[in-house]
Amino acid sequence: MLRPFLFETVLFLLPFLAYSLYLLLRGRRGFSLGAWERAPLLSLLAASVICVAAGLALFAHYGGAPAGSKYIPAHMEDGKLVQPETR
Repeated sequence: MLRPFLFETVLFLLPFLAYSLYLLLRGRRGFSLGAWERAPLLSLLAASVICVAAGLALFAHYGGAPAGSKYIPAHMEDGKLVQPETR
């Protein structure tokens, strides 16, 4: 459960990190508060929301088992635990 949360957090922070790198390459201090006073925060926030939405859409489309597959939960066979699987 932690991995999807961290993935979406990184996608949210990606535009802000890119802007900070842009500030560093332009010769300004990208991590100081003074450099962020005139930052396009609304544009960065919109780009963050778009990144997160795209990540969620891609995760929903490509993640999980194939359509029509059958889920078999974990169970015991001959005293051993058999891991869950999809067929």
